[in-house]
Amino acid sequence: MVLRSNYTKERKTDMFKLGEVVQFNENHKWRGCLGVIDEIKYFDDDVRYMVGVPVPQQGTAFIYVLQSENAIEYIGKAVLVLEGHES
Repeated sequence: MVLRSNYTKERKTDMFKLGEVVQFNENHKWRGCLGVIDEIKYFDDDVRYMVGVPVPQQGTAFIYVLQSENAIEYIGKAVLVLEGHES
């Protein structure tokens, strides 16, 4: 557990990449949910991520979150990422 905590602290300054698995933290209403970075949009002073969160029997919810909100944490790299929002 301590190793993961230290690893997360090292990643905080890094930007997330497409296909990475993230978890929403207590700063977001979707806290505790896992998702995959599906789209990244760069602004002058911030970065917006579109996170795909699977919802059982409903499909995928796409949640937008800004890097400045500090609401997502790195979990790992997704092994399988479907192209073009296939279901």
